[in-house]
Amino acid sequence: MAPMPELVPYHLTFRSGLHLGAHGENPHKVSVSLPSDSLFAALLDVFGRAGGDPQSFAAPFDAESPDPPLLLSSAFPFAGGVRFYPLPVDRRRLFSPEAAQKAGKLLKRIQFLSEGLFRLALQGQRLDDWLFPPDEAGEPRAGLALQDGALWMARDEVQRLPEGFRKAVKLHALRHHPVFSLAQTPRVTIDRITSASNIFQAGRVTFAQGCGLWFGVAWRQPDRPVAGQEGPTYRQAFSRALDLLQHDGLGGERSAGYGAFGFTEGQAISLPEPLPGAAAFLLSRYHPRPAELPAALSVPGAAYQLVFVGGWLRTPSGPAQRRKRLALLAEGSLAAPPAYPAGDLVDVRPEYGGAPSVPHPVYRSGLALAVGWPAEFSQEAKHA
Repeated sequence: MAPMPELVPYHLTFRSGLHLGAHGENPHKVSVSLPSDSLFAALLDVFGRAGGDPQSFAAPFDAESPDPPLLLSSAFPFAGGVRFYPLPVDRRRLFSPEAAQKAGKLLKRIQFLSEGLFRLALQGQRLDDWLFPPDEAGEPRAGLALQDGALWMARDEVQRLPEGFRKAVKLHALRHHPVFSLAQTPRVTIDRITSASNIFQAGRVTFAQGCGLWFGVAWRQPDRPVAGQEGPTYRQAFSRALDLLQHDGLGGERSAGYGAFGFTEGQAISLPEPLPGAAAFLLSRYHPRPAELPAALSVPGAAYQLVFVGGWLRTPSGPAQRRKRLALLAEGSLAAPPAYPAGDLVDVRPEYGGAPSVPHPVYRSGLALAVGWPAEFSQEAKHA
C-alpha cells in the first residue's frame, strides 16, 4: 500500500450563509458540517456541467478494486487559523475513566475539537487536563470552549483565532462567542396552477468574520489523467470544478442565494497513516465493501455510528426522484478496514421494474479518508 499523502486543506468562507440539511430533506433542520459524500457528488456534478464526462472522472473510484486519485474529508468548522475535527463517536476514549465520569454532561456539549487537541489525541495523550471548566465563569487553564461548548480548543491556540475573538477581555467569555449562528428564514412557494402561496421556514447557518468550513484532500495520484479526457489531470480537474462550484454554491436553497463561497488553499497537514486491520479514525463517511465486512467493524477498538442518507436526485432529463437510501459510517467513527483504499462508490439511482430510472449513475462516495488511531485508546467495539 502506498503511504497516505499529506492532507491539503481548503478553507471555505460563505458570503450569504448556507443550508446543510441535517437529514437531507427537512428544510427546518440544518447541520454545521458538509459530509464527504455530498462534497464528492457536488464536484462530480459541476465537472459534468462544465463539459467533462462524470463517468470517466469516477471510473477509478468505482473500479472493482478502487484506485482513487484523491480522497476527500468531510467539511468541518474553522475559526481563523484554528481548524476543528469531529469528536470520536465514543468521546470517553479521550479521557481517563475518572475524568470522563467527572465531566459528565460537559462532554455531551462538545461536537468538535481543535487541531492542536486532535494531534495530542493522535499521539496517545489523554486530554483530561485540557478540558474547559464546567463553571462558565471559571478562567480556562489549558483548554477552553467556543460556541457554548460545542467547539473545544487549547488555550495556546487563541492567538490564531480571528481578531474579533481575541478582543475578549476574559478567556472564559469566549465560550459564548459564536463561530456560527443558526436561524430560520421565511420562504414562500407559489402554486403554479392556483397561485396560492405557502410560507415555510428554511434553516440557515451563517459564520462569524474569519470563520467557515474546511475540508481536506489526500492526493494519491494528482497527475493521473482523467480517462477519456484530453489534457486535464485529476489535480487540474479538481481545481476547475472547485472554481466553478464556489459560484454555484453548496447545500440546499441555492436559488435563494445560499451556499456561494470563496476559498483558499492551506499548507499541507501531516497526520498518522492508518494501518490495515488496526483502528483508524474517519475524517469522511465510509461505506465498507462486502469484502471488508465484518472485519472492519468487529476488531477491538471499533466504535461507530451509522448515518442514513436519502434525499432527492434531479436531472435535466426528468422529474425529481428519491435516491436509494444508503447507510454510511459517520465521521469520528473508529473502524479497521483490512486494506486501503477502503470503501466504495455507490450508485443511488432508484430502480423501477428492475431497471434504473435515469440513464447515468448517481454516485455517493463511501471511500474512507482515515488517520491512524493510538492503540492505547482501543476498547471493546461499540456502535450507535
